[in-house]
Amino acid sequence: MECFKLDYEYINDHNLIFPLVGLCGLFMTYLGNKFVKPTIFTLGTILSTGSSYKLTGLVMDHLKYNNCLLKCSISVVTGFSGGFLAIKLYRLTYFTMGFICGGMIGYLLYNTVLFNYKLGIIYKYDTIFWLSIGIPGILSGIVSLYKEKELSIMTTAFVGPLLTIYSVNQFTEYYNLYLFIGIYLLMSGSGLYIQYKKYKKDKNISYVGESEKLKILV
Repeated sequence: MECFKLDYEYINDHNLIFPLVGLCGLFMTYLGNKFVKPTIFTLGTILSTGSSYKLTGLVMDHLKYNNCLLKCSISVVTGFSGGFLAIKLYRLTYFTMGFICGGMIGYLLYNTVLFNYKLGIIYKYDTIFWLSIGIPGILSGIVSLYKEKELSIMTTAFVGPLLTIYSVNQFTEYYNLYLFIGIYLLMSGSGLYIQYKKYKKDKNISYVGESEKLKILV
């Protein structure tokens, strides 16, 4: 019995998920910092659900046992647990977000600076590839523990465009590296500007409000 035809291959073939992923990417790019906890919960839930669904499927295939209801139930419970855990362990979550942010920058630099023009392809994953992602990721993760608000702005502005571009790529099956890099930089830059401007505005309003309260008390 097929698991309600919810397997990745079916979803991928029918392009059912990618428009939703693209909209989530746009939301994260321009409004992610405004809804930090819901964003963290959503990302934690999605990652946990997807990982659990895939892992449970592999285990069931190995055991030659297929129970769709059990598979989906385990995935949903694990997914929501991962979402709540991501909020509870917020410092670990912020470090992970920082690592992802720094890793994305390293990945982008690797694919642009270390591009093999002679062969016309990107170098295969090697030591330099992992160092290009790991070093910026770890440094960004450490810094993120002390700059939580700034990190949430950077992470959502960097990861959001990737989700949108990925969804467009998968939905249209169109690929152009330099066009995607240009769109990514444009979306990330505008997302950073809009979110940071809103953050500074809210911060100033909060500061003025506190000042007025002090004047009243005096």
